[in-house]
Amino acid sequence: MAQINPPKTLTASHPHDLREDALATSASRGAEFFEDHRNAVIGVIVGIVVLSLAVIGWRAYQANRSAEGQELLGAILTEYEAGNLQTALDGTGDMPGLLEIADQYGSTATGEQATFFAADALYQLGDMDRALELFEDYDGDGLLAASAIGGQAAIAEEQGDDAKAARLYEQAASEFVSPASTPGYLLDAARAHLAAGDTEAAESALMRVIDEWEAAPEVRTALVELGEVQATATATGTPTGDVMAAPATPDSAAAPSAPVPVPSPAEQ
Repeated sequence: MAQINPPKTLTASHPHDLREDALATSASRGAEFFEDHRNAVIGVIVGIVVLSLAVIGWRAYQANRSAEGQELLGAILTEYEAGNLQTALDGTGDMPGLLEIADQYGSTATGEQATFFAADALYQLGDMDRALELFEDYDGDGLLAASAIGGQAAIAEEQGDDAKAARLYEQAASEFVSPASTPGYLLDAARAHLAAGDTEAAESALMRVIDEWEAAPEVRTALVELGEVQATATATGTPTGDVMAAPATPDSAAAPSAPVPVPSPAEQ
């Protein structure tokens, strides 16, 4: 009788061997895919490289343009600071004006700054419609952003829309929180609220100056104006808070703040 050999014992594959097999299979499939799609894969890689170089080049180009624009802007702002507003807007024979710089440099920092100063120049010249358009177009940040909103508020106030002006002044106060601008915009908001007949909102804006900016010089003005608001509220039967207003004195009433507080170019 023939001898029957016992079956061979099956041994479990070692995990390391399985990983190597899987890697070998993946590598083989990857190589096959690359061979089958060589042109497409190379095209994608080349496209990524070209796009990366284009982005780097565009950023360098924008940086160079912005530096060039800053030189032009600095030159024409000498006319703006001297009060030659129309010249600042239109430029001279050898230097572009604010409007041209804003157009040429678009959304760069230079273009945005030119847009703001052009808007303010137009406002001072009485061209409210064009000024409003440029104030709304401004897309920067910081103090200039607050001032651009303040410019919109001042135009609304000029046009008799006191409720809108008050809302925009409050927005300007919150856009860039600073002792150099926020208390003044809150005073402007209170004035506009009062003109719109909203004594409660006017009192609230004044109380913000008193409570949040107690070291600011505008506090004295806020206390004086609070007396006027409380007097108006008493006459109309509108309830007010418990803060006692300061008595008005001949030298205590400050002149109205400028409609558009504009930082000097050196502060940008």
